[in-house]
Amino acid sequence: MLAELLDRDNDPQNEQLLKLYWNRAGVKRELSSLKRERFDLLDRIKEQEGAITRAQEQLEGLERLLTNPLAAANAMVYFQLRHLWRVACLRLEQFAKELKLQRERRERAQLHEAALAKRKRRLDAVNEKLTGLLQKRKGVIEECTRLEDRLARMNFILRLLHGRKLRRHLSGLVGGRAALEERIKESNELTEKIQGEPLPEPEGLTLESRRLINVAAIALAQHLVAHFSENDLASLAKTATQRPVADMKFGDRRTCDHMVERIRARIEDLRADKTLADQVKKRTDFLINELKYRNETDSIPNPDCVAQIRVSFQVDAAGELLRRVGDAPLQVNVLENDYWDLYSIMS
Repeated sequence: MLAELLDRDNDPQNEQLLKLYWNRAGVKRELSSLKRERFDLLDRIKEQEGAITRAQEQLEGLERLLTNPLAAANAMVYFQLRHLWRVACLRLEQFAKELKLQRERRERAQLHEAALAKRKRRLDAVNEKLTGLLQKRKGVIEECTRLEDRLARMNFILRLLHGRKLRRHLSGLVGGRAALEERIKESNELTEKIQGEPLPEPEGLTLESRRLINVAAIALAQHLVAHFSENDLASLAKTATQRPVADMKFGDRRTCDHMVERIRARIEDLRADKTLADQVKKRTDFLINELKYRNETDSIPNPDCVAQIRVSFQVDAAGELLRRVGDAPLQVNVLENDYWDLYSIMS
């Protein structure tokens, strides 16, 4: 009976049926996966179709808007303001990226310097031990040579009297030398291992570096707001990113033309400003002492600390900040209002 069951289990037809069953199960799983993928693709197509429809509606609305000369002039101001916003955002993003790379290079160099110093101390300890072993081996070799010469110079009677003792001593020295050779080999291997160890890489920027980058980014954001504060361009640029073109009005054709010229001029002034880095550094140094954090692990300061923007950072002969009558602080919180997409670049 048992033999019949075994024969039945080993029947090639049963094995083929099992394979067909598992293949069918695999096909069903694959089909289910393809169905899910199909539904996902259909959802994406619907989203794209909706986006295309909205874009077409916006384009048609813009075309209707541009048929009116006054509306077209206002639209020109609107898109110039949005361009101003993008210019400031890009400047802030590039600044934060460059500063982050600088801090990463500095921290990597510091980490490597510390690792190399630790490696040197370990190698010095191994080399000191190795020097001692080499000196001991030299002494053993010299002693072995001396005993071998002494044995070679002995006559038959002296060899009978003292030879056995000298040979035992010599044998012990040979064994000691072998042990020293093994320890020397281990020391050399340890030296090679230590020298071949890769230098560590930083796991990420330290809290100090992240705070510094964020403070500098806030300083630049404030500087940009102050730079574009004339004619309230900074505030208008922010509003232009939040409202559609048809909802914003700036005045008659002459006023709009003047605003376009002013926006372009201020953007060019920013690009040509050679003192930007110095101004941002002064503002950063000032903010470092002003900012507070909710807890010891936060890298983003409390927004209440940057509720105002100091306009000027001119200093007197003694290095003290000058406070002129016309330099009233701006009541703009770049952090709370996320000017120039500040939060997106903070770490």
